[in-house]
Amino acid sequence: MNTSKQEMLELNLDEVSEVCRSALTCFITPEPAAEEVFKQLLDAELRGKHSHGLVRIPWIYERLGEVSHHTPEGIQILPWFSRFECSKSIGYIAAREAQTKLLETLANHPFGVAVCANAFPTGVIGDYLRPLAESGRLAVGFATSPPLVTLPPGKSPLLGTNPICIALPSCEGHPPFVADVSPAPATFGQLLSMLYGFPGNLDQLDVTTRAGESPKTVEDLFDDRIRLTGKIVQQLETPPQRRQYALTLGIELLTTLLAGSNPRGSLVMAAIDPGQFEGLHPDAVTNKIEQIVQQTDWHAIPGVHGETSLRNSQDQGLISLPKKLWERLHRMAVTSN
Repeated sequence: MNTSKQEMLELNLDEVSEVCRSALTCFITPEPAAEEVFKQLLDAELRGKHSHGLVRIPWIYERLGEVSHHTPEGIQILPWFSRFECSKSIGYIAAREAQTKLLETLANHPFGVAVCANAFPTGVIGDYLRPLAESGRLAVGFATSPPLVTLPPGKSPLLGTNPICIALPSCEGHPPFVADVSPAPATFGQLLSMLYGFPGNLDQLDVTTRAGESPKTVEDLFDDRIRLTGKIVQQLETPPQRRQYALTLGIELLTTLLAGSNPRGSLVMAAIDPGQFEGLHPDAVTNKIEQIVQQTDWHAIPGVHGETSLRNSQDQGLISLPKKLWERLHRMAVTSN
């Protein structure tokens, strides 16, 4: 079986945080920008989203090099609709700034949309929508990424892995419902986390090498600068595969409609305030969640498992990382000093 798993280390959370901050500040300026990126990556890691966690630190460095964040240029097209040009920004921070603007919009309007054009990388969409849900709003977000998905094997990639997220308040006293997924048959983050030693099975993913062959190891899909040289192949042979394709393409086209054609990727966030928007039924949402919980448990509700994982790691002060990743992060931090 074609698997990827390396030795895991149980590490002190404070030590890991110090090392990761040092690694990021060696190539991201100003310092508050590096801190924002660190917080988002650590949050993803502690929630169990290893594909968007600390494995991204060496990857960001290889992709962006030394980079200084510039505030995205915001254009208010309508009172409820803002567009941000983010080509000179770090995507994580631009998206957070757009989310802040969206919250301000919702203070005066029942509905708001924020578009981040040329935003890369933006990370976990749910991280931006969760504060909206915590404030009682209903939110949806979707994004494109650099083309990685090819349709006919052997052709050039045309689609991103295109995540979509839905977030809304849950029952009182419980974390918000945050469903954050990608419809693509595999994601770059999955492969990246496997490259650094997190568990994974290539046999279960539709990926090929640049030559169109099945990879023997995950290393066959990357070059020495952590660039994906392999391809993610969207098959259309079964009903589930065709549904994957339809949703991936739908997100691609809708994002392109709102943000324009941006090969780097773009992010769209929309939110509704049910307190200002007559005709919505938030109580019915709460009732539906309670019905689901009665037949399963709270851990089956999207968003809750990540919240539990986060709290456990913080309470224990520990974090598990592959030895290969920890050694790379440590080398980056030492070099920065």
